[in-house]
Amino acid sequence: MSSEFHDELAFISRNVEWHLGIGDVAAATGVSQSQLRYWEQKGYITSVKENGQNRKYNYATLIKVFVIKHNMEQGFTLAAAVKKADQRKEAIDVIKHAIVDRFQGIDQIDGYPAVNLGYLNENQNEVLYAVVKEDHTDLKLIPRDQ
Repeated sequence: MSSEFHDELAFISRNVEWHLGIGDVAAATGVSQSQLRYWEQKGYITSVKENGQNRKYNYATLIKVFVIKHNMEQGFTLAAAVKKADQRKEAIDVIKHAIVDRFQGIDQIDGYPAVNLGYLNENQNEVLYAVVKEDHTDLKLIPRDQ
């Protein structure tokens, strides 16, 4: 993958925001609009409101709402569900950063899609792949000359 493409992908993943209306978020998650407004009032989620327009939620907030709802269905209080959702987001942000930083393309290994994560060492003689199978993902080192 060219460094220009890699830089553009990294920029998009970090900077492009998708916005959804409150009705869209409610429909997608099963959380009522009044509950979303309450969570926003409490500071658990945020929206963007420009020039008197309706609330707009970004994709990260949609996911957070879904995770909060799931945590509450597992028996957590709202405050605990939000805390767990925030911890999950921090972990996902680290994973996302690592993948975008290391992503070199998609190849095929043994008939499976494999994410090329680049060279493993300074000698650049081994490439690390995440081979995605139906029920799990294997990590595999491939010598550069193969």
